[in-house]
Amino acid sequence: MKFCPKCGKKLTANDKFCDRCGADVSQVPAARSQTQNNPVQSNAPLKKTVNKSTKNKRIRHNCLIAATYIILIAAGGMVFFTLQSQNHAMSLPFIGNKNAKFDETAKKLGFKDNNLSPDDMAGLTISFAHMHFMDDPDWNQAFDAAENGDLHIQSVPEYRFGDYDVQAPNGGAVYVVSPNVGYVVSDVAHPAQSKVTFVSRKGVGKEVFFPALAKKVSDNNTAKNKVQTIVKQVNVSKKTAKSSDDSSQSSSSSDKDTNSSTDKAKDLTWNDDKEEELADFMASFGKKMKQKYEEYDGENSIENIAGEKYPDDLEDRTFKLYSEGDDDDDDSTEIDIGWDPELKKDYDYHVVSIFNCNVGNPEQHITYLFAIHDNQPVALVDQTTNGDACMVKETSNKDVRNAFANIMAGKDADSDD
Repeated sequence: MKFCPKCGKKLTANDKFCDRCGADVSQVPAARSQTQNNPVQSNAPLKKTVNKSTKNKRIRHNCLIAATYIILIAAGGMVFFTLQSQNHAMSLPFIGNKNAKFDETAKKLGFKDNNLSPDDMAGLTISFAHMHFMDDPDWNQAFDAAENGDLHIQSVPEYRFGDYDVQAPNGGAVYVVSPNVGYVVSDVAHPAQSKVTFVSRKGVGKEVFFPALAKKVSDNNTAKNKVQTIVKQVNVSKKTAKSSDDSSQSSSSSDKDTNSSTDKAKDLTWNDDKEEELADFMASFGKKMKQKYEEYDGENSIENIAGEKYPDDLEDRTFKLYSEGDDDDDDSTEIDIGWDPELKKDYDYHVVSIFNCNVGNPEQHITYLFAIHDNQPVALVDQTTNGDACMVKETSNKDVRNAFANIMAGKDADSDD
């Protein structure tokens, strides 16, 4: 085998002339010699092979570039989609398995599921506020009142905290803890999707997702262990509108509770036996609530941790009566009150017995003023920490109310009759 030196055609070793171009190839040696001596002839097919290899390399290189580009586009799209999904998820109250996580949190806190009642939500919210507003005396006072079973929260469509008017959103409610502080729940029927906003006379705070709030409480062992106690002690009532008659309506409602425990006697009396019975009850009640009450003995004045002195202040200070949910400046009513265990003086509220407990926090105290008003027993409670006037309300603790009513009627403190 040999190749034509002119056109490169492949020929046999015996060919004399090239049948393509007619060149004389009789003197052309066989391919082996030609490969060694004639680079032009031997490079023709080799050149073709090199070109093909280079082309393949370029194709592979271009494919790699294209593949890399496609991967980058896909990865970028995936990142964008993920970020968009995360942003979308963050814009929603709770999605995916967050409800399942809330179920777990609710069970850790002692609830059957995440379908919590307003009382349940109130207990958790008060516990959270106590953890995060430790320097706020109003929230501390609310928590102490809850522990004592003396916290009554009102659910209203709107309320004015100082200079701030707060309205409930659709499906939500404003919860008035005291005239100074409260909170707003965005969706009362669906706790797992609701937000809680804390409000006070100072303004409106940031929103907190309720499941996140519950998680914070469950992560704090002290708060977690007290939640069920707080929940059982808190009483939430619904109020459709705020009016100037709320105080009198509250008193009427309280009178009905009292009347179920006592006879309507025209002439009530107070004596040493009844005082002793009340003292025994308060000792038992204090032990139950993990509190220690000091009794006014009729001679030595009691001074509480806020600096109030009883019964001296009954004569020296202005006393105002308010009901739960009332603003103390606008809706409280000044009352005529004084120390009168013999029930002979001309007061509207005749105080016959006084018990005080200092709860340990700065200026936090629970002072019970057991009195007679309109010929009915009334257990007033004072938790005032500042201001010129002493603010009192009828206690929402049914045990204390009923015990005083029973004792005044000559019955045992824990009588159910």
